[in-house]
Amino acid sequence: MPVTVADIGGTNARFAISSPKSLQLQHVTYLRCADFAGVEDAYAHFLASVPEAIKQGEDARTPHVLSLAVAGPVNAELVEVSNNHWQFAKHQLMANLQLDGVLVINDFTAQSLAHSSILSGNIGIGHEQLLDGRPDIAAPLLVIGPGTGLGVSALIPLPEGPLPIEGEGGNIRFAPQTDIERDLDAFMRKRTEHVIAEHLASGPGLEAIYAFLTQDINAKPAQQADRFMSADQFMSADQIGATALAEAGICRDAVDLMFGILGSVMADHVLMIGCWRGAVIAGGIVPRLAPLIDASPFAQRFRAVGAMSHLLADVPVWLSTDADAGLKGARAALDNPYLKHRLLTA
Repeated sequence: MPVTVADIGGTNARFAISSPKSLQLQHVTYLRCADFAGVEDAYAHFLASVPEAIKQGEDARTPHVLSLAVAGPVNAELVEVSNNHWQFAKHQLMANLQLDGVLVINDFTAQSLAHSSILSGNIGIGHEQLLDGRPDIAAPLLVIGPGTGLGVSALIPLPEGPLPIEGEGGNIRFAPQTDIERDLDAFMRKRTEHVIAEHLASGPGLEAIYAFLTQDINAKPAQQADRFMSADQFMSADQIGATALAEAGICRDAVDLMFGILGSVMADHVLMIGCWRGAVIAGGIVPRLAPLIDASPFAQRFRAVGAMSHLLADVPVWLSTDADAGLKGARAALDNPYLKHRLLTA
């Protein structure tokens, strides 16, 4: 039967229809999470917009199987979307939407599955190479992405198919590497007890870095303790990025600082998981800022890891330019042998 696939992040919800015999997507629809009370409302809105010819599918049925990729932990019955007000109980969602089946996976599990062709050497359309290397084709592939949060996953190549690793790598502790990053860490610790990578390598992270850089440099630390940008001084991540692309200055400095942190975070994950096959950057932030990567500290920070720098020197890095990768990964998850036990059926 036809299936519905969805990719739910902190800001956007994407939906599409797919055939059970093909990975091709139809009626791809982007919605803003803030416009809906939850998954059920967004799903109903999407389904009402699907043309009847697509709804009929191959067996004249409305799509009743949903593969849902969600930002945040998904192992429990109750799923709370990270950086978002949505939450749902899996069995209740299946009952309320009258689904025959529902598969819930982490959004970066879906992202990793969308890039599984790299494991076989088929880079394909939708990938731009950022750093060259000599990949170990038997090793895992890292997939990481700054967006509203910082998603992390990896794919382990196995004969039965790629095994996706689900985790919350964006929540690892921030490890400052330079004097300015140590000052940034101190700035963040006045606002949260637990500073993590996601706080800085993400859209909100770019805003936090900009707030740090635009402090009064002559103010004493005690005067800075509770200081954020005032409403008239605040700049969103989109505004910071647009300004950084247009001209040199403090916004570009903020982007450079974020890229340096991202490079170190990626290197740490490659070392932890052994992702010598390579790394893919996904998410919504980096593709928009791609023209600034080469001049940033990203490559140096990704390659320079002390005694193990020779290992990182051989790891290639790609940028995903496919806006629908999460939806494609959600569809691929239905056919993945290591995720079949996660499919709930009515």
